[in-house]
Amino acid sequence: MAYVLLIIASLIGIAVSVFYLYKNIVRIREKNKSEPKAYKRASNYILTGLWYGYLLVFFVGVTVNNLGNW
Repeated sequence: MAYVLLIIASLIGIAVSVFYLYKNIVRIREKNKSEPKAYKRASNYILTGLWYGYLLVFFVGVTVNNLGNW
């Protein structure tokens, strides 16, 4: 039963991560309209991609690990 709860929690984590990734991409797009420096515009996307990429890899790893134990 514990594995099922961990799988559900990790799937919810994936969904929340994707939701906030989309939300932050839209926010960055609006914020970058007033940013004159190209390196700052690019770094916003890169850092956001790294952070949410890490979260997605973590939650996918938790899901796969618990599916293997099921």
